Amino acid sequence: MFRTIISAAIIAASLPTFAQAQCRIAVAGTNCVAIPQPLTPPPGPVEIGEVLERGQYSMLMNARYYGLPIVSDGWVYMRIEDEIYRVDWRSHTVLERVTHLASRNW
Repeated sequence: MFRTIISAAIIAASLPTFAQAQCRIAVAGTNCVAIPQPLTPPPGPVEIGEVLERGQYSMLMNARYYGLPIVSDGWVYMRIEDEIYRVDWRSHTVLERVTHLASRNW
């Protein structure tokens, strides 16, 4: 019993604290420089699962240029405002937001 408590205390002491977990860059002379990360991405112009009206948005034709995987299995990339979404071609249902996967060319 006593050995279990000591083991748990050693493990807890060796785990990083919340402040250490938030540290992204170590700078000479300081312990850490925190870089704030958004908890959730800002809302996009459309919701996942929403059905798009046909002809309202443009299809992204050159996915490779933007660093995106090639289109397959009946879905396409659609540009909606300044975001890129993966959309089912037949039903025009929004499958996911993929702007974060695009290269700097976007």
